[in-house]
Amino acid sequence: MVGEMETKEKPKPTPDYLMQLMNDKKLMSSLPNFCGIFNHLERLLDEEISRVRKDMYNDTLNGSTEKRSSELPDAVGPIVQLQEKLYVPVKEYPDFNFVGRILGPRGLTAKQLEAETGCKIMVRGKGSMRDKKKEEQNRGKPNWEHLNEDLHVLITVEDAQNRAEIKLKRAVEEVN
Repeated sequence: MVGEMETKEKPKPTPDYLMQLMNDKKLMSSLPNFCGIFNHLERLLDEEISRVRKDMYNDTLNGSTEKRSSELPDAVGPIVQLQEKLYVPVKEYPDFNFVGRILGPRGLTAKQLEAETGCKIMVRGKGSMRDKKKEEQNRGKPNWEHLNEDLHVLITVEDAQNRAEIKLKRAVEEVN
């Protein structure tokens, strides 16, 4: 009917969706003849980008683990710390920006993964730092040993053994 808006379900606020929106905005602004013509389209795109960023940030803060934590068994035994390294195939794909893809815009992807899995996710190894000079200066120093290794994602979790194994497995599946 005229005047009634079709109610569609809004896409989930994922880093991939945000990246698509940002690419659309970039493409739209690069078109020389259309700048300023699609004012409503530009406004709607900006509003959607803001909504997705806000929702992703809120999901991270609120810990969207509620649905997952109900699936975890009761804690049995002492708290343990588990970790796993996932090496990044930089040599096979030298032109791909793995660090940017893992971290996401302003670190939101990593934060969202941490909230969803209950694990700490860190990008480590050669090429993990933005400042290459600083990386070279820190190589070999205490607490910077990871810079001597190939680029990898370090996933750590602290919980009871039975729960930590499940969380770690989920995090590895998400990152892979």
